[in-house]
Amino acid sequence: MRRMDIAAAIFLLLCSALVVLGTRHLPYWADFAPGPAFASIWVAVAGFAIGAALLVQAFRRDKHVPVDWPDRAGARQVLLGIGTLWLLLILMPLLGTALSGLIFVALFLLVVARRPVVPSLITSVVTVALIEGVFGLWLNVDLPKGLVGF
Repeated sequence: MRRMDIAAAIFLLLCSALVVLGTRHLPYWADFAPGPAFASIWVAVAGFAIGAALLVQAFRRDKHVPVDWPDRAGARQVLLGIGTLWLLLILMPLLGTALSGLIFVALFLLVVARRPVVPSLITSVVTVALIEGVFGLWLNVDLPKGLVGF
Protein backbone atom coordinates (compact mmCIF):
# COMPACT_ATOMS: atom_id res chain seq x y z
CA MET A 1 0.00 0.00 0.00
CA ARG A 2 2.92 2.30 0.67
CA ARG A 3 4.04 2.34 -2.96
CA MET A 4 0.45 2.82 -4.12
CA ASP A 5 0.02 5.81 -1.77
CA ILE A 6 3.28 7.32 -2.99
CA ALA A 7 2.23 6.83 -6.61
CA ALA A 8 -1.21 8.36 -5.93
CA ALA A 9 0.37 11.29 -4.09
CA ILE A 10 2.80 11.99 -6.93
CA PHE A 11 -0.02 11.71 -9.47
CA LEU A 12 -2.14 14.16 -7.46
CA LEU A 13 0.76 16.60 -7.10
CA LEU A 14 1.44 16.43 -10.85
CA CYS A 15 -2.23 16.97 -11.69
CA SER A 16 -2.35 19.95 -9.33
CA ALA A 17 0.76 21.42 -10.95
CA LEU A 18 -0.83 20.95 -14.38
CA VAL A 19 -3.95 22.79 -13.23
CA VAL A 20 -1.85 25.71 -11.99
CA LEU A 21 0.23 25.79 -15.17
CA GLY A 22 -2.81 25.50 -17.39
CA THR A 23 -4.75 28.30 -15.69
CA ARG A 24 -1.97 30.70 -14.70
CA HIS A 25 -2.86 33.06 -17.56
CA LEU A 26 -6.50 33.37 -16.43
CA PRO A 27 -7.56 36.12 -14.02
CA TYR A 28 -8.15 35.03 -10.42
CA TRP A 29 -10.62 37.83 -9.80
CA ALA A 30 -12.79 39.70 -12.31
CA ASP A 31 -14.32 43.00 -11.17
CA PHE A 32 -16.31 42.00 -8.08
CA ALA A 33 -16.69 38.26 -8.75
CA PRO A 34 -14.37 35.25 -8.89
CA GLY A 35 -12.59 34.95 -12.20
CA PRO A 36 -12.02 31.87 -14.36
CA ALA A 37 -8.94 30.81 -12.36
CA PHE A 38 -10.58 31.09 -8.93
CA ALA A 39 -11.95 27.56 -8.64
CA SER A 40 -9.04 25.92 -10.43
CA ILE A 41 -6.50 27.53 -8.10
CA TRP A 42 -8.37 26.35 -5.02
CA VAL A 43 -8.78 22.86 -6.45
CA ALA A 44 -5.02 22.81 -7.12
CA VAL A 45 -4.28 24.03 -3.58
CA ALA A 46 -6.49 21.26 -2.17
CA GLY A 47 -4.77 18.75 -4.46
CA PHE A 48 -1.31 19.87 -3.29
CA ALA A 49 -2.38 19.64 0.36
CA ILE A 50 -3.93 16.18 -0.01
CA GLY A 51 -1.01 14.93 -2.12
CA ALA A 52 1.56 16.21 0.36
CA ALA A 53 -0.35 14.72 3.31
CA LEU A 54 -0.62 11.37 1.52
CA LEU A 55 3.10 11.44 0.70
CA VAL A 56 4.12 12.27 4.29
CA GLN A 57 1.77 9.61 5.64
CA ALA A 58 3.18 7.00 3.25
CA PHE A 59 6.79 7.74 4.22
CA ARG A 60 6.03 7.74 7.95
CA ARG A 61 4.29 4.36 7.81
CA ASP A 62 6.49 1.56 9.08
CA LYS A 63 4.81 -1.60 7.91
CA HIS A 64 3.47 -2.72 4.58
CA VAL A 65 -0.33 -2.84 4.43
CA PRO A 66 -1.95 -4.56 1.46
CA VAL A 67 -3.91 -2.40 -0.97
CA ASP A 68 -7.63 -2.40 -0.22
CA TRP A 69 -8.99 -2.47 -3.78
CA PRO A 70 -12.72 -1.88 -4.21
CA ASP A 71 -14.93 -4.87 -4.81
CA ARG A 72 -17.02 -5.26 -7.98
CA ALA A 73 -19.78 -2.94 -6.71
CA GLY A 74 -17.25 -0.32 -5.63
CA ALA A 75 -15.43 -0.49 -8.97
CA ARG A 76 -18.78 -0.10 -10.75
CA GLN A 77 -19.52 3.02 -8.70
CA VAL A 78 -16.10 4.50 -9.45
CA LEU A 79 -16.46 3.88 -13.19
CA LEU A 80 -20.01 5.27 -13.24
CA GLY A 81 -18.84 8.35 -11.31
CA ILE A 82 -16.07 8.95 -13.82
CA GLY A 83 -18.52 8.41 -16.67
CA THR A 84 -21.01 10.93 -15.30
CA LEU A 85 -18.23 13.49 -14.86
CA TRP A 86 -17.18 13.00 -18.50
CA LEU A 87 -20.81 13.30 -19.55
CA LEU A 88 -21.01 16.62 -17.68
CA LEU A 89 -17.94 17.90 -19.53
CA ILE A 90 -19.42 16.84 -22.87
CA LEU A 91 -22.90 18.23 -22.19
CA MET A 92 -21.87 21.57 -20.62
CA PRO A 93 -21.04 23.39 -23.89
CA LEU A 94 -24.10 21.93 -25.60
CA LEU A 95 -26.79 22.22 -22.94
CA GLY A 96 -25.39 24.89 -20.65
CA THR A 97 -24.78 24.88 -16.94
CA ALA A 98 -28.34 24.48 -15.73
CA LEU A 99 -29.50 21.58 -17.86
CA SER A 100 -26.22 19.65 -17.87
CA GLY A 101 -25.83 20.22 -14.13
CA LEU A 102 -29.35 18.94 -13.54
CA ILE A 103 -28.62 15.81 -15.58
CA PHE A 104 -25.27 15.29 -13.83
CA VAL A 105 -26.58 15.59 -10.28
CA ALA A 106 -29.65 13.46 -11.01
CA LEU A 107 -27.60 10.72 -12.70
CA PHE A 108 -25.02 10.78 -9.95
CA LEU A 109 -27.60 10.43 -7.20
CA LEU A 110 -29.87 7.94 -8.99
CA VAL A 111 -27.38 5.73 -10.85
CA VAL A 112 -24.07 6.03 -9.02
CA ALA A 113 -25.21 6.52 -5.43
CA ARG A 114 -28.54 4.65 -5.91
CA ARG A 115 -30.55 7.11 -3.85
CA PRO A 116 -34.36 7.33 -3.84
CA VAL A 117 -35.93 9.07 -6.83
CA VAL A 118 -37.90 11.92 -5.28
CA PRO A 119 -35.20 13.22 -2.90
CA SER A 120 -32.64 12.90 -5.71
CA LEU A 121 -34.72 14.95 -8.11
CA ILE A 122 -35.42 17.59 -5.46
CA THR A 123 -31.72 17.72 -4.58
CA SER A 124 -30.81 18.06 -8.26
CA VAL A 125 -33.17 21.00 -8.79
CA VAL A 126 -32.08 22.73 -5.56
CA THR A 127 -28.39 22.25 -6.38
CA VAL A 128 -28.74 23.72 -9.86
CA ALA A 129 -30.90 26.57 -8.55
CA LEU A 130 -28.22 27.40 -5.95
CA ILE A 131 -25.45 27.34 -8.54
CA GLU A 132 -27.42 29.54 -10.94
CA GLY A 133 -28.52 31.84 -8.12
CA VAL A 134 -25.12 32.34 -6.54
CA PHE A 135 -22.89 32.39 -9.60
CA GLY A 136 -25.26 33.49 -12.36
CA LEU A 137 -27.44 36.04 -10.59
CA TRP A 138 -25.60 37.17 -7.45
CA LEU A 139 -21.98 37.17 -8.65
CA ASN A 140 -22.77 37.76 -12.36
CA VAL A 141 -20.43 35.00 -13.45
CA ASP A 142 -21.00 34.21 -17.11
CA LEU A 143 -21.85 30.50 -16.86
CA PRO A 144 -21.96 28.40 -20.03
CA LYS A 145 -25.35 28.87 -21.69
CA GLY A 146 -25.18 26.12 -24.31
CA LEU A 147 -27.39 25.84 -27.35
CA VAL A 148 -30.60 26.10 -25.31
CA GLY A 149 -29.68 29.50 -23.86
CA PHE A 150 -29.62 28.82 -20.08
